[in-house]
Amino acid sequence: MIKNAHLNTAILLFAQTAKADALHKPLAHNGELIDVLNKQVTRTAKASGYDFYHFTEVEQRGVGFGTRFTNSIQDVFDKGYDSIVCLGNDTPLLTIKLIQDAAEALNKGKAAKGKSLDGGLYLIALHKKNFDASAFQGLPWQSSHLAVAFNRYITAQNQELEVLEPLADLDTEQDLEDFLSGKDAHRSIIRLLLSTLSRKQTHYQYFHKKTISVISLLPLNKGSPKAA
Repeated sequence: MIKNAHLNTAILLFAQTAKADALHKPLAHNGELIDVLNKQVTRTAKASGYDFYHFTEVEQRGVGFGTRFTNSIQDVFDKGYDSIVCLGNDTPLLTIKLIQDAAEALNKGKAAKGKSLDGGLYLIALHKKNFDASAFQGLPWQSSHLAVAFNRYITAQNQELEVLEPLADLDTEQDLEDFLSGKDAHRSIIRLLLSTLSRKQTHYQYFHKKTISVISLLPLNKGSPKAA
């Protein structure tokens, strides 16, 4: 049911289940960690107040990331929505406000993006009327060139683009180490991650020892520098 009729915007979490995702990511040996990330982004997205859809490997159609993502967006549009905010599951510092800021940009007729520090995107917000499925599918997905290519895609649609603050995502063990050691990590999220990692102590003991003392020292996140 469409709750926000005045905006007619839905949120799409495009992420496989922890079991399936663990087969394809460098953090594959820790499906429990991916499950924590899925639950975290689901809580955040639902708390934003917009209709929420989670497309796992069950709902996704097609072969290849770009095809499956494009089809998932189209499937949500086909439910009657005019705009969409798309999320992944690997950005622990995603906030309700960032999602609402993206939805507000859509309400003003703009598109929006949240750039990952590695050059990818953690959030994409689009209008149905400007959605070019073929061009979108052909973007360099899962590469460091995605953010720049997405800019060109939006420009080709003659749309304004709202740029949200950049955030770190977790694709590799090094990403995880950097995140747990970083000054931007929320204490509560660190505790969730460490709780999960503690169940894998043999492999993750280094992370646990290195970061356990950080928890009491880190301030709450006050925001990363804005994207240029």
